[in-house]
Amino acid sequence: MARPRNQTARREQLVHAATAAVGRHGLAQLRVADIAEVAGVARGSVSYYFSDLGDLLRQVYQQAADRFYTSRTDTASRLDDARDKLVACARLGLPAGPDDELAVVLYEFCSAARDEGQYAALAQSLYDRQVAMYGSILEIGRAQGHFRFTESIPDVAANLVTLEDGYGLHIVSRNASLPPERALALVLAHARQATDCPDLRPDRAVPDHDDTGEGTA
Repeated sequence: MARPRNQTARREQLVHAATAAVGRHGLAQLRVADIAEVAGVARGSVSYYFSDLGDLLRQVYQQAADRFYTSRTDTASRLDDARDKLVACARLGLPAGPDDELAVVLYEFCSAARDEGQYAALAQSLYDRQVAMYGSILEIGRAQGHFRFTESIPDVAANLVTLEDGYGLHIVSRNASLPPERALALVLAHARQATDCPDLRPDRAVPDHDDTGEGTA
């Protein structure tokens, strides 16, 4: 890797290296030496820029969370129609494929959450924010007259996030029976039933490549 010109660039380099290292070695087996090897730096450089491995891993998690929450809310904010918002967010909420690094990282953290309270808190926070994101879109859709509900909006939003999580796990696990487009179709099939809106289909509001974050795979 090219030498960064400042500390911010070096820290970003190490976060990206740690993301790749988690994907290669898993969270439980990860060592500082693995990150240093990916980054092409001495092991001491990692310790210099991050007080401990946990600090670095929290930055890795934040990068992944930004992909699946912040970038989605940003995309939704640029769309006026709640139907477009929901379809775009559903598409962006699924891994791009089995080698989607940031998606793999999130599932690694979820697995570690059973034993690490800090990871459990991070995972719950991301889940709650995503449920709130969908809840806001569903409320807008009801106000626009597109969506009608027989169940509560918080329940519908929670089911959408949980479906994404479940299908996403199959995608990163290389389940050939459930590629990303098939998973998206299934999430939207549930969304159509839950909102009584037949317009929620995969060919609606497909974002540009720059909005998806898929270049990280």
